[in-house]
This record gives sequence, structure tokens and C-alpha cells, in this order.
Amino acid sequence: MLNLQMETAKRQIEFAMRKRIQKIVFIHGVGEGVLKAELDFLLGRYDNLKFYDADYQKYGLGATEVYFFQNV
Repeated sequence: MLNLQMETAKRQIEFAMRKRIQKIVFIHGVGEGVLKAELDFLLGRYDNLKFYDADYQKYGLGATEVYFFQNV
């Protein structure tokens, strides 16, 4: 299941970069933190983005917001 989730996340990241989407939010839940850790590792491999915990009031715990730097 983790492999499927990570492949889906990678596809969404690549899609957002191709379509020049500025921001996406991954809802990974709280749990034991395995998916969040894997997502952080994946996102850390990209140079043209930054990521952080998403707004608590909007998403609650267990969400990561990704902001893409667009080359103009």
C-alpha cells in the first residue's frame, strides 16, 4: 500500500510541475508517521519546491503543503 501511495504522490508532483500548478496539499493523516516520513524524503529530492505542514485550521493535523517555484 505504501508503494502505491508514494507512486501516486510522485505522479501528482510531476503533474503539478508540468501544469505549472503553484501549490498542492497531501493529506497523509497522523498515524505512525510512516507515510509523512516517506513523503518528506520524496519531496526533499526536488530542488524547485518547498514543503511544510499545512494550515492546521484548514486541514487539521496530518497534511503537508507543497509550494512549487515556477521558472518564468
